[in-house]
Amino acid sequence: MTKKENEPEEITPWELKGLPVAPTGAAPADADLKKIIRNNYREPIADDDPVCAEIDGITLRVCDIGSRGLGLIVPALDSFLAGSPYRLTLHIDDKTIDLHGKVTHISPSETSGECHCGIEFLDLSKKDEQTLQHFLTAHHARLFGPTSGPADLGRD
Repeated sequence: MTKKENEPEEITPWELKGLPVAPTGAAPADADLKKIIRNNYREPIADDDPVCAEIDGITLRVCDIGSRGLGLIVPALDSFLAGSPYRLTLHIDDKTIDLHGKVTHISPSETSGECHCGIEFLDLSKKDEQTLQHFLTAHHARLFGPTSGPADLGRD
């Protein structure tokens, strides 16, 4: 084997669609593949990261964020209605972004008793998209190091 064959291929997080999803020889139905393959990647947000969101005057912890949406920690399954649109204010560092979003799911945590709420961004302006992308690229470099490549998170 050559040296190149011994080294693992570097895979960046937003390339998760290319990973194998079934054993060799298995032929899952297209519907099954759509349930397995993630089209978007969101960066994890730590408790001390300068990111939070407000919906209806309630400040919520952001647990992950990408260019197309974010995940929030909410106290209960009935905190927000899945499928419903909401106005939210996203605070990133010293910047504030007013957004429209739609709740895509609310799932209970198996360990914490809290719930995870996924929100898809709707009608993101070019300026807000650039602000978000700038944060994601810098945050990605802090998490994975400057050699991991640019964060084109959630781009198909």
